[in-house]
Amino acid sequence: HLHALDCPAPVDDANAAPVVPPPAKKSRTNTPWTPGEELRLKQMRDAGNSWAEIAKTFPTRTEGSVKKHWYKDMHYAEFAEDESQALLNAIKEYENNKWKVIGQKVGKPAKACEQYAKEHFPDLFANSKGR
Repeated sequence: HLHALDCPAPVDDANAAPVVPPPAKKSRTNTPWTPGEELRLKQMRDAGNSWAEIAKTFPTRTEGSVKKHWYKDMHYAEFAEDESQALLNAIKEYENNKWKVIGQKVGKPAKACEQYAKEHFPDLFANSKGR
């Protein structure tokens, strides 16, 4: 009778992940937004439509999910001219101070940190090669 307790089969079955995921709640969708949907959303927002009106044109999406997508994933892309300039200034200021701040945190000179990082973590700098 002890053999039945030692048998690992039930444990394996319990640990096996179900192949079929549980059905998603109907109120939420994780359907990616298409460029066409984003364009419609932008045009309706620009035209001054309410969130409720806009949401009605997206049968698979809730008013909340439409609003969230606008603010979280789309609206960030809009910068006024002065905001754009402020961002550029902040980037330049931060770029210059970055290694100084990092050096202070690590307790090493800024230049040493920058050199070491470029040699040992080249992936971090892959996008800034063209300077």
